[in-house]
Amino acid sequence: MKGKKRHDFFYGFARAVCKGPLVRKFNFEYDKIKVEHTPYIVVANHLTNWDPLLVSISFKKQMYYVSSDHLLRMGLKGKIVNFALAPIPRAKTAQETQTVISIFRRLKEKANVCIFAEGTTSFDGESSEIQPAIGKLIKRSGVALVTYRLTGAYFSHPRWARFTHKGKMEGRLVEIYSPEKLAAMSEDEIYQIVVKDLYVNAYADQEKNKIAFKGKKPAECLETVLYCCPKCRQFGTLTSSSDMLFCTMSGCGLKVRYNEYCYFETSDTDSTEPPFKTIIDWVKWEKSEIDATAGKTTDDNTPILTDENQQLFETARASHNTQIAEGKLCLYKNRLTVDTKEFPLDDIIDMGTITMKTIVFATKEKIYEIHSKHPRSALKYQDMFKALKQKSKTID
Repeated sequence: MKGKKRHDFFYGFARAVCKGPLVRKFNFEYDKIKVEHTPYIVVANHLTNWDPLLVSISFKKQMYYVSSDHLLRMGLKGKIVNFALAPIPRAKTAQETQTVISIFRRLKEKANVCIFAEGTTSFDGESSEIQPAIGKLIKRSGVALVTYRLTGAYFSHPRWARFTHKGKMEGRLVEIYSPEKLAAMSEDEIYQIVVKDLYVNAYADQEKNKIAFKGKKPAECLETVLYCCPKCRQFGTLTSSSDMLFCTMSGCGLKVRYNEYCYFETSDTDSTEPPFKTIIDWVKWEKSEIDATAGKTTDDNTPILTDENQQLFETARASHNTQIAEGKLCLYKNRLTVDTKEFPLDDIIDMGTITMKTIVFATKEKIYEIHSKHPRSALKYQDMFKALKQKSKTID
């Protein structure tokens, strides 16, 4: 394989340089894993942007990571990553036949591959949905499967957080499945073991063994995941500062503290209970509010969600972004607009999020990103889009 020796070197170099600092930074405990079968696919859960480096600490042998192609569109940084490690790019919101072909090509050349099966990091601490296609991919690969689970990662550096918080994190081997064992299983059976082996609920783990996660400004940017106020039920009115989250809607007065054990509490002078104690419960509730709002929306000319000062980019796969508009972002019942650019919802195949606050959506022809220079929730647009599309299918 072209560049394989270079990739081996940089994998080992990055692993050696980052191992000590990451172990100390996250209080990281890990298994040292040696796999007898070659090549193999490592399938891991995905909770932070540090996961590729954390997983590499457990695996001395070099692997090629399947990565969101936005990493390779990050200018010089993307070029360096591509030169050193040659990740396999995958465009979010798009079906990626080329990604699967690249995975099989690496495996055929006796290289190992690591896949974060959820395809995105969790916003609320519970494992995201895994697509059944992972079972088909593994079955057809004919190689060994290694399942690997990270715990404690969500509270150490939540997707929505600006800063890391030191508590305890673990990276553990769940199971090694030989090619012979996988050959006797169906695609669905393989899918089910992946889902079971990788499932994590950060709050369920915290209930079993409460660990303090201490760090700078623990609640800052929580509004990128918690976008609906449970008191006044308005979207986009929550904001954060230090360890506090509060509503800016006149007359509302909601104010909660995010404590070092990652639960919500009210201030010492407030005797009432917080509306929710966990991020997971809050997220589940606000998604029900999204569904209710989508279900009763009938006006085509009044935006359901809006945000000012947004930048629209057209992407070139694993290459670069080109800004094509800037201004107010609006999601209507039947369309999405940024300034004068308009996209009918019927033309949008899927919508997702990248990192903390970037919206990504795909049409049949192109993939676009919407960036924001200030904290605002990309998740609320993703959730509302999916609810509106589901409503449209029900009507049809």
